[in-house]
Amino acid sequence: MSVKDSSMLFGRDLHRSRQFLSLAAAVCFGSLALYGVASIDAVPFLWQLMYVPVLIAVGGAVVNAYLNDGLLVSALSTTGIALAVALAHVITTVITQGLSAILSPFTEFPGGGFYLTLTVVLFGVGVGAFVIGAGTRRIITSLG
Repeated sequence: MSVKDSSMLFGRDLHRSRQFLSLAAAVCFGSLALYGVASIDAVPFLWQLMYVPVLIAVGGAVVNAYLNDGLLVSALSTTGIALAVALAHVITTVITQGLSAILSPFTEFPGGGFYLTLTVVLFGVGVGAFVIGAGTRRIITSLG
């Protein structure tokens, strides 16, 4: 059995895995739009809205794990938000300071450690969501 055929990593049904990866991509693009708009000074900042994409991604990861397994799919569901936050920062920096602010070899990427930490934390949240969803399904099937 190859890694590609592993139901624990990619899920038992590849069609359903593609559906949940599409949800993860939609959450990533929605997060990019939300965080990009939030970085504009003229728009009022509502910090409560920052949690909405995380809740949607965690909910999707739990449902994916319950219905289909797929550890990698669940982890990617939440990790895409870190990509959206980093991309929103890069786009905002390029718009406000120009492309040289990102491409200059003499300036380091501001907040690089924050984005790595955010990625690791959100990956862990995705793994935790997988454990909750898959564990719940296994408990329910063993009871009934």
